[in-house]
Amino acid sequence: MHKVIQLFSNSLYIKNMPLSMKIHVHWMNLMKNQIIQKFQSFNILKKMVAKQKTHFLNHLMKKLCSIGSKCLALGVGHM
Repeated sequence: MHKVIQLFSNSLYIKNMPLSMKIHVHWMNLMKNQIIQKFQSFNILKKMVAKQKTHFLNHLMKKLCSIGSKCLALGVGHM
């Protein structure tokens, strides 16, 4: 119920606004939405980079461990 009253009062407020103020409010809402969208896409990009970095590090660790175990096996065999 509170949301309905709030929406109704907002629409009355906007109707009584001068045109220049309506344009300003609309422009500010557009800017706010653009900033939110850019921030969300930046967060998605950060998550993708973190996932790729983790994948790369896991792959690197597997390679280094397999190389290290081969080197240890060769070293023990030569003693």
